[in-house]
Amino acid sequence: MPKTKNYQDLHERVLERTGAPERLNALREETLMEIGLYELRRALEISQEDLAAELDISQSAISQLERAGDLRLSTLRKYLEKLGARLELIAVFDSGDEQAVPIHIGEASP
Repeated sequence: MPKTKNYQDLHERVLERTGAPERLNALREETLMEIGLYELRRALEISQEDLAAELDISQSAISQLERAGDLRLSTLRKYLEKLGARLELIAVFDSGDEQAVPIHIGEASP
């Protein structure tokens, strides 16, 4: 029967490797860049029920929103605000210089 390993022991052994903290930080940053609404809410330890109550909608509506491939910006903005974040849109042009331009929708430019 295989011996069960303690996560903390494995974590400490990984961190002892040369360059491991830097690689882990880079992976963490990359993961955060690709995180979905579900993962974001879970990382903040907020239940669908609690968020639904804050938005005055049903838990099933939160589930549908988190699985949606296309949603309204106003809905996304409200969702993120209840998580303590704000929505920022940036257009990135792949024309060689990859210039990023902030996009302001439905509000005055700052």
